[in-house]
Amino acid sequence: MATVPELKTNLEEGFRRLGVEWPRFAGWQWKVLVVLTLINLLNYFDRLIVVPMFPLLKDEFMVSDFRLGLLASVLILVNSLAVLPFGFWSDRTSRQKIMAFGVFFWSASTVLSGVATTFRSLLAARGLVGVGEGAYAPAGTAMISECFPRGFRARVQAVFNLGMLVGGVLGLAAGGLLSQWVGWRWAFFLVGVPGFLLAISAYRLRVHVALTPEKAPAVWSLLRIPAYLMVIAGGMFVVFAGTAFITWGPVFAGRYHNLSIAQASTWMGSLVLIGSIGGVLVGGYVADRLQAHWPWGRAATIGATLLLGTPFLYVAVTTDELAIFLGGLFVASFFLTCYHGPATAVIHDLTPERAHAFAFALYLFVIHFFGDTMAPALVGRVSDVSELRRGLLLGVAANLVSAFSFLVVAWLIRRRSRSAP
Repeated sequence: MATVPELKTNLEEGFRRLGVEWPRFAGWQWKVLVVLTLINLLNYFDRLIVVPMFPLLKDEFMVSDFRLGLLASVLILVNSLAVLPFGFWSDRTSRQKIMAFGVFFWSASTVLSGVATTFRSLLAARGLVGVGEGAYAPAGTAMISECFPRGFRARVQAVFNLGMLVGGVLGLAAGGLLSQWVGWRWAFFLVGVPGFLLAISAYRLRVHVALTPEKAPAVWSLLRIPAYLMVIAGGMFVVFAGTAFITWGPVFAGRYHNLSIAQASTWMGSLVLIGSIGGVLVGGYVADRLQAHWPWGRAATIGATLLLGTPFLYVAVTTDELAIFLGGLFVASFFLTCYHGPATAVIHDLTPERAHAFAFALYLFVIHFFGDTMAPALVGRVSDVSELRRGLLLGVAANLVSAFSFLVVAWLIRRRSRSAP
């Protein structure tokens, strides 16, 4: 495994070859970024590893598909509720300790999943994974913003979010492979162990940045920031769109383009992963460059890229040609993932440093509670009464609403900057 200095050198060289400006951060800053990105990778790895296990778990516990679906739903639900108290505490105590606790807790819960003897105990263990992940995310994103220069905030948050994309894909792949090779119980044991090591690494990080001494602001003061509220609205709609296509995309490819589930998952997964990695990195870079010229540059980047991606998403849903469907999905995935790094950066730009963790926690609560949980069922309902194509057009419409929401955020920031003394 490459060391942190080697990863640092490789990243710097890669960006240099691409002609992308990247600062010479201190060694401790690179260590923070690498460790937290690896933890974010493990976060989504552990979250999604259970999905390919569904057939084995169905045979083991003799449960319905609905109850299997609860294994994914309960984690998201618990996670969306847990982020609020942990985000609140992260602004008032050691973010590093809370983050390390979260990683240790969800890793222990993953191992606990492997010893479940009943479906209810497995369901409870997956819910506990959501508690640990809820403790980590607000503290982790806040720490990254505080450890790096403000002008590079979207770029470092984009690198952090690469862990989410890669970890999710690896989790879906490894869940099936490990379950087949060693059984689903040992698969949980094996993926839980690295988390304990990363929890120790997170706890021992040497962060050479001190938080501002002022007291954390009241929670309700965040609700008086119109641009922040619009960021939450925009995030809710874009997550709705993304979840709709992740959930129903393979089924859509089978019904309308005669692809098997294996073909749809392989082709769509590969194209979306490649497009998303490019989108996350380019989005973070462009957002920071525009932010250097205009205080609304990051928000405008999000709105513009979501707007550019909407026509390609529409074409992918409405075409009868397989090549156009896959091509449209690939381009759309590039534009629709540009927002990841800039969105976190905008939230931290708009809110006081001592409120960064809770501001991001509230954002996560809304987008997951009203985006992730609503999309699959609503699209499925439209599909039942009409057809799946019309159901996915809801996702296209949600993406368009998100684009205009972030353009409104840019306008609000521009108006605020002009009125500032």
